[in-house]
Amino acid sequence: MKSPWIPIFYHKEEQKNYFYNLDEKRLVEGSYSSKGIILALFSGTVGVVLYALLKHLVIKMTISHLTLLSILSGVSVSFILIYAIDSFSRKSVYEKNVSQEEASIYFKEGEKQLKKNVMISFWTIILALVSTYILYTSNGEALLFFATTLFWMLPITIFALQRPFKRRTIYALYKDNQLIIKNRE
Repeated sequence: MKSPWIPIFYHKEEQKNYFYNLDEKRLVEGSYSSKGIILALFSGTVGVVLYALLKHLVIKMTISHLTLLSILSGVSVSFILIYAIDSFSRKSVYEKNVSQEEASIYFKEGEKQLKKNVMISFWTIILALVSTYILYTSNGEALLFFATTLFWMLPITIFALQRPFKRRTIYALYKDNQLIIKNRE
């Protein structure tokens, strides 16, 4: 990812995300709208409709090709999503700087969140492998195909958007008082 924005902490109650900009050396606050809730409801509705339509449909393709196509589809969609999100985030501008007192809290809590998110990525990889095995041993049900595609899309997207290696480096630099934050008071 080429975006200079590294997520530091997501504050659920306030629906705000805090980012560190690698280029500008600033720690800033970004907020989200409720469009994500509408999108989640819409995707859930689409999922139920797809399940009703496809629960008995069998795709006429060899199981090994079907499984491979499912994995490749999930990975491809994941990379497309990552590229789109990265291009939007490179253009993002955040104006609200974070104070030094708030920064110490966000870095501490953000490090805890990163550990949880890495574990979520690990378990979604396990889920993708299990789903792939079930698809491979099935009759080629369309629902399993789409589920496996989704399960391969999730861990890659979650992992890439968290940017765990850069985040871990930033947390370590902050702990050692070596992280430059220009908007400090």
